Amino acid sequence: MPARSCLLPLLAILGASSAWAQAPGTGLLRESAAAQPDEQSVRAPDPEQAPMLRRDPVPPPPEPESVGDRFNRNNATPGLMAGPWKVTPSLTLRGGYDDNVTVSADNPIASPTVELRGRVDVVNEDGPNSYGAYAEVSQIWYTDAADLDHLDYNGGLNFNAQVSDYVRIRGAIGVAVTSSEDSATDGIVIGGLFDPYVDLARYLSVPASLGVTFDTGRWFVTASGDVVYSDYDDRLTESGVLVDQAFRTGTNADAKLRAGWRFTPGTALFVEGGYNIQRYTDETADSDGWRAVAGAEFEISRVLTGEAFAGYAVQSYPDGGEVTGFTYGASLDWFATELMSFHLNARRDFGAERTALEAGGAITSPVTRDSVRLGVEYEPLRQLLVRGEVGWQRETYDGSDRKDDRFFTGLGFDYVFTPRIRVTADYRYEERSSDIAGDATRNVFRLGLTTGY
Repeated sequence: MPARSCLLPLLAILGASSAWAQAPGTGLLRESAAAQPDEQSVRAPDPEQAPMLRRDPVPPPPEPESVGDRFNRNNATPGLMAGPWKVTPSLTLRGGYDDNVTVSADNPIASPTVELRGRVDVVNEDGPNSYGAYAEVSQIWYTDAADLDHLDYNGGLNFNAQVSDYVRIRGAIGVAVTSSEDSATDGIVIGGLFDPYVDLARYLSVPASLGVTFDTGRWFVTASGDVVYSDYDDRLTESGVLVDQAFRTGTNADAKLRAGWRFTPGTALFVEGGYNIQRYTDETADSDGWRAVAGAEFEISRVLTGEAFAGYAVQSYPDGGEVTGFTYGASLDWFATELMSFHLNARRDFGAERTALEAGGAITSPVTRDSVRLGVEYEPLRQLLVRGEVGWQRETYDGSDRKDDRFFTGLGFDYVFTPRIRVTADYRYEERSSDIAGDATRNVFRLGLTTGY
């Protein structure tokens, strides 16, 4: 038989095999093309088939979100868009009652209150970077204590930028003029007797911060600095003494360096060192301090996240006084259910407080401040958010047995009729105790209406 005749059956078998290999459900052609690519195999796939042929990695799950954050995001006002910028104006009117405005132990000032607040937020979150600005003005009237009426205002700028694959920079600066009660003892000892303040603390505050993080995914280093300048007005006591607040007017600067190793995307161990400088117009309140701590960042089954640390701290004062010892801090979020989340904050700080005016001059004492706060958010309805909190603070004065305690708790409700109309109701109870200043309680009720665009 001629050679050509012998090859015909073989060619027929090969042709049939090739047709079977190209039939749907077989992988022979794919394997052959991978072994010996030709023009057909390297040609770009048809656009309609591309989604089926791609093998993109599965994106990571979103970061855990508290119930309150989710509620506010879902009910946020649309805002006004100007390219990538979103402008959100809002106006709030609140009325209520405060039965002890200055938190006085002996002569509480009670009054109905009315507050009118306007705010504008501007944000740009287009891409991996974000930029923002805000401005707010509020006027509070006390119908039975007009001397306490005050106008507050604040504003600021912030940014968060990814400058390379591993480096992110964040920063912020602001300015605020505020009136508030700001101390558990809210008064001063003059001639051996406690003399309470009868006004609110009025002060200018200019905070600024800058941080740089280098993160490879496995290990990370963060350097940050915070500076706050404060300027307090003089305060009036019940006996008519005008007390210079120079021990609070000045600059606080804090620098920190943190380095850590991440075992998993949500778990890391770190060490941190910090140094702070506190400089005031009254130099007796100046201090310098440092701290060294170790801690952990963690995420357990995306249900419990946060960080905790502990270590040693020293705060030194110009007269030779010094506060040293154990320091700690924690910030934990527990996403108990889809409708309920908890947040815990705890920390220890060191500072100074002018405690007395004597014939020989002012007396400023080092103070250790401990605080714990637990908050809860619950969303029983898509349009209703329930907020609760409970907390405790203690100020311990170095060189004496004096301790001032503060306990507080509160309950609040947010109901959203539409993204542009929200009603809020809040109640807060405070209890303050001191061997020097005496014991005081405070109840505050507020009902508000917020509208935005």
